[in-house]
Amino acid sequence: MNEKKIITERLSINYKIFESSLINISTKNAVLVLHGWGVGSGSWVEVAESLARDGFRVVCPDMPGFGKSAEPEKPWKIEDYVKFVEDFAAGLGLEKFYLLGHSFGGGVAAVYAAAHSNKVEKLVLCDSAIIRKERLDWRQEYAKKMARGGKFLLGLPFMGGILPVARKIIYRFAGVHDYHQTSPLMKKVFQNIVKEDLSAFAALIKTPTLIIWGDSDKSTPVEDAYELNKIIPGAKLEIIENCGHNPHRTHNEELVKKISEFLMSNLKS
Repeated sequence: MNEKKIITERLSINYKIFESSLINISTKNAVLVLHGWGVGSGSWVEVAESLARDGFRVVCPDMPGFGKSAEPEKPWKIEDYVKFVEDFAAGLGLEKFYLLGHSFGGGVAAVYAAAHSNKVEKLVLCDSAIIRKERLDWRQEYAKKMARGGKFLLGLPFMGGILPVARKIIYRFAGVHDYHQTSPLMKKVFQNIVKEDLSAFAALIKTPTLIIWGDSDKSTPVEDAYELNKIIPGAKLEIIENCGHNPHRTHNEELVKKISEFLMSNLKS
């Protein structure tokens, strides 16, 4: 693994490259991996190493505002991250590549693929945040009521000292503690991102697409996978059993096998 930096959109971007020294790897075998919200490229190291052993050159950037990369200068929207991918790929000389996106990164990947079908050889969407619906589970609904009902109480002068702790407890209980841990600017980015339903972009994808999903995903329910499979023309759907939102952490070997088989089929054609 090599870790490098590049200046893109006037921002210092950190990225990792994985490739096997035993295999003659060309840029045509490049896989660009876009991570999910609240993490960086480090969360995909094991998958990247495995794909490199299978003969791929894997590039994992820390997207702006995550990992070791700089935050954007203003609250970005999806289209800003799509432009980042365009500039980042161009900066590395990736004329055509395989694109893999997870969660938030999957949403970015879907919009990029819809707009740049000539650049993406194949697309892999892993538990991707593309379909946005109002569907709070009981914890989130209860936390919402706690926040609304406790607004007056938490606003009292003598409660000021425990306000940060109370907010943290509510966010963690609701399952959105990643939001609490981000900077003020990235909180605004998050608010921009979750407003955008990307289903219309998914319908425009012409690239061969593999959809991989954990059947027990609580963040992006498996019903989204089946809906995306209907929306994206010719997409292939793979469900990983007894798996949540992060198959790259819990079902590494099974995930890599499915990804490699899908990408290899194109290499052999």
